[in-house]
Amino acid sequence: MGSVELPSIDLSLKDSKHVAAELITACKQWGFFTVKNHGIPLEDVARIFKISDEFFNSPLEEKKQFMFKEERLHSGYTGHVGEKLDAEHQCRGDMIESYDIAGFPSPDSKVNSPVIQKYFLELKAFQRQCHYLSLKILDLIAGGFGLSSDFFSKYHSSSKDILRLLKYSIPEGVKRREHDEDAGAHSDYGSITLLFQKDMGGLQIRPPESYNVADWLKVSVDETSIVVNIGDMLQFWTSGRLKSTVHRVRLDPDIKSRQTIAYFVIPDSETIIDPVYEDENESEGKGNSVKIVPASE
Repeated sequence: MGSVELPSIDLSLKDSKHVAAELITACKQWGFFTVKNHGIPLEDVARIFKISDEFFNSPLEEKKQFMFKEERLHSGYTGHVGEKLDAEHQCRGDMIESYDIAGFPSPDSKVNSPVIQKYFLELKAFQRQCHYLSLKILDLIAGGFGLSSDFFSKYHSSSKDILRLLKYSIPEGVKRREHDEDAGAHSDYGSITLLFQKDMGGLQIRPPESYNVADWLKVSVDETSIVVNIGDMLQFWTSGRLKSTVHRVRLDPDIKSRQTIAYFVIPDSETIIDPVYEDENESEGKGNSVKIVPASE
């Protein structure tokens, strides 16, 4: 299997038009890119990884007391094989544990596990950093299309965003099967996703059609950069011009575990997703046949 170094966008450059153009090119071709000089201190990211590690190392019975439930505003724990992202092709669920924190900008700490409650102020501060960065990226995307800078960002207050701590591993007593997926093939449903990685890889993406290689490409790891991908909503919003790329996680056999942090950026529920163009080939405004969809659907 081949590997790929994703297009890298330097957010410290002052020429915003140039940065936006590079970003749009990456989004159209790959649907994935990385950002460097992004403004989130590496020590802050390392701190959240330590908090994540403490949570996942807590007793299983304690974690199970805070299982994911809808009435908790999408906050809570999901255990191994608790989710099957590619139900059509997977024999069993994903080899992953996760913990979601939601309900921003003022989540209720009391619905969360003791470990999460203990570090809640730090987690909220990190979420604010992620939210600010996501707005900056959305503004650049809008600028790349020649739209007003807040065309997308004004619909993202973070009320639907999710901060997710993840640990990929094989549970004790379980043997890995040949075709097990640590996270099955899927695309993200929101606007964009920010992904923070440590030293271990595992993310694989579908290459562009013009990239005549195997079905999957391994994404290289750079701890100083953040991986960003386009979600289904932004693909629809931009009339298919930006690409929501299918991806999965599959660890190498010699890697026992991998931790990441994901921040899912989702439009506010009252947002009407009105495609920018009538179809992929329209260069001017949209016509009357455009399908308009509420973000809550």
